[in-house]
This record gives sequence, C-alpha cells and structure tokens, in this order.
Amino acid sequence: MELRWHSPAVVWCMLCGLTLLSVALVEEGWHRSFASVVIVLIAAVKSRLVIVRFMEANRAARHWRFLYVTWNFAVAATIIIGYVVSVAKYAG
Repeated sequence: MELRWHSPAVVWCMLCGLTLLSVALVEEGWHRSFASVVIVLIAAVKSRLVIVRFMEANRAARHWRFLYVTWNFAVAATIIIGYVVSVAKYAG
C-alpha cells in the first residue's frame, strides 16, 4: 500500500506534527512575540489542510477555492496584525 501526501493518514500525521511543533514553541521558551506569530501561521496552515483535504474544498469550483484561501489568509493576517499592534502599543 502506497501512501500519498494527500491521503487522509498523511494529512492527519502532518496536522499532528504541526500541533507538536506549536506545543514545542511554547514549551521551549521561545520569545513570546515570535512564537505567537509562528503559532498563528501554523494554525493557518492546519486550517487550510483541513478545509482542502477533509472538507474536500479542492473539488469545489475555482471561485469557492479562492474564497477559502482568501478567508484563511485574511483571518491569519488580522490576528497577527492585531497582536503586533497591541504588543507595540503596550510595550513602549
């Protein structure tokens, strides 16, 4: 049996690995601002994997796929920008 990178088992392993990476960033004492931004980016990658592979958005019409990608980017960007602005505001 050959495992392909887009099979559910491989995607599930990727999701688990990304979760472990997020936990490692927090537990290893990385700089809080850097770790927070990276964790949000990891969450964006994970949500894209779930939407495309488990919700089968890759079979949707092109305009729907574009909206999924745009939504994912917009949410991650909004969270990161809000976090960076709040850190800059209260740090100085």
